[in-house]
Amino acid sequence: MEVGKMLIAAGFAAALSLTALAPARAGDLSGAQLECYVETIAYDVPQAGWCQSVWTPGTASNPSAAYFNVTGLPAGNYSYVWTDLETGQAPAGCGNSPGWCGVPIATETRGDGEARLRVVVTDLATGAQRTLNATAYFWDGYN
Repeated sequence: MEVGKMLIAAGFAAALSLTALAPARAGDLSGAQLECYVETIAYDVPQAGWCQSVWTPGTASNPSAAYFNVTGLPAGNYSYVWTDLETGQAPAGCGNSPGWCGVPIATETRGDGEARLRVVVTDLATGAQRTLNATAYFWDGYN
């Protein structure tokens, strides 16, 4: 009986090894997303595509910073080309940073309350590219 259980266990283990998830393929950028959050003293959770935060006295600096981060990429070597969609220029200090970029943002009473970024991600092994956009909003919850 013990031999039978061992054979069943071996067969089960073999079946599991055949159904394992396929590893991510180089050049597959389909899962990439651009997340963002606006820095406050709250626990700011990055969100894909857009994010928002509200300023009130004591909860954040105004102006503050909006942080953008590329997620969902398989292991590999990538280049990042960032563009501030409001100015059409590369944001200062972002360059070819490894998937993240921080920019200043002020509420709508002290600026426009918005930061819009685009990043073109290129897989350096395959040349595959993906363009991602996200918008951060910073609202004035006091004035």
